[in-house]
Amino acid sequence: MSQTRLHDEPTSSTTDANALPIERRTAWALGLGGLIPFALLTAIIAYGGTSTIALPTITLALGAYSAAILSFLGGIRWGLAIAPNPRSQRHDLILSVLPSLLAWVLTLVPAPWIFAGFAGGFALQGAWDFVSARRGHIPPWFARLRLTLTIVVTLCQVLAFLRSWG
Repeated sequence: MSQTRLHDEPTSSTTDANALPIERRTAWALGLGGLIPFALLTAIIAYGGTSTIALPTITLALGAYSAAILSFLGGIRWGLAIAPNPRSQRHDLILSVLPSLLAWVLTLVPAPWIFAGFAGGFALQGAWDFVSARRGHIPPWFARLRLTLTIVVTLCQVLAFLRSWG
């Protein structure tokens, strides 16, 4: 990935100067689509609360999906840290493994605390992405995407926490 491609410059994948490049549109579509399991599973928990018959299974499903996505976000940061980029720093590479480790530990935590842990994990990852964008380490469009997704996912986790409190 070249230095100019890493930042907010258009690619040849777009024909209209005002349109988002296909990679950005695809990232937004995939990111928004990735919210569906969060929203669906949280809605089930929110509707039934602790009286949900399948609460252990729904908790497991939401926890497993949360762990996969939080690990994926750490993987994105790993990729950025190893890319040829004069701004990459060793501590970014080290920090990039923490989301996966946190996600793994949280899968062992019972409800409702698993959701509180994931809310914190996603919020911290989102804050790291926001700060990194302010410092020019990640593209601004990616920071906007991450902010949007972080808000929704964190709210889902908080709602799941509140409704599974028992």
